[in-house]
Amino acid sequence: MSHRMARIERRDKRMSVIRVALLLLIVLIAIGSVYKLGNSAIIAINKLGRDIRLVEYGTIEDKLDGKAIVLNQEKMTLAQYEGHFENMVKENEKIGKGTLLGYYVNAQGKASLRAADSGVFVRHTDGLEEVFKNIDLQAVTPEVFKYKTTRVSEDQPIQPGQPVYKIVDSLVPTCLLVCFPLNDIQFEIKDQSKVKVLLAGKELDKATIVEMKQDFGELIILLKLDSFSDTIINQRYIEVAVVFDSDTGFLIPENALVENEGKKGVYCSIGEFTKFKPVDIIKVKGDIVVVKGLDKNDFIVTNPPDKI
Repeated sequence: MSHRMARIERRDKRMSVIRVALLLLIVLIAIGSVYKLGNSAIIAINKLGRDIRLVEYGTIEDKLDGKAIVLNQEKMTLAQYEGHFENMVKENEKIGKGTLLGYYVNAQGKASLRAADSGVFVRHTDGLEEVFKNIDLQAVTPEVFKYKTTRVSEDQPIQPGQPVYKIVDSLVPTCLLVCFPLNDIQFEIKDQSKVKVLLAGKELDKATIVEMKQDFGELIILLKLDSFSDTIINQRYIEVAVVFDSDTGFLIPENALVENEGKKGVYCSIGEFTKFKPVDIIKVKGDIVVVKGLDKNDFIVTNPPDKI
């Protein structure tokens, strides 16, 4: 065999080896791609039907809405004879004992009226001051929340025995008599516990449960605010919300909780995979659970199977 033919034969053998190597490489790449696609398909099928959402951080409250009666220490000055009152101080102005409040005027002349006590001057009375003076909760029925207020007209002469004004003691904390339907109460309420009172969605004050009783399908609670409230000094009946308890943490649906190796937790989505995270349960209310142990950027599976 000539040298030329030998070289051609060696070249053909090298080409054959290269072609076989390339073919094997293509086959391996194809197998790898199929495996990756298959693995992705398995993950996709595994996640199919899973509800995944960003975990929420917030607060749940044991709260009730009810009607309240405002109770303050109020002292009225009553007219001794028919006349008109010309006040010298502003409505809701804080005054000291002996302050000149105004003049009581009739056909015979006018007499000066001075404050018998310090406090807050309130020109308008509502006719229920004596009704709610030194109130006894055990004698109270839900009917007291239906009483009507009455005011003395400023356009007509004040008659003997009618109130001219009242002074409210601002050193005594305001109390509220609050009524709730028993059917609305789904949690325990403890006597002497601290609560938060909301008025029109904003905090009015903290308060203490002084006394409570059940009557005619209603729970009636006497609350003592932490301080005197001038916000509601001119009101007798108000609508309030009372927060009896609150807990803050991560809020998750109850069905998102699973048990793994004796620990309660949730599955969090991380890319194409899921990871079990144990949590500490703070409070359960309805189908919402307050927990700690998560992060604000966690995506949780809200409808997991027992294991993923």
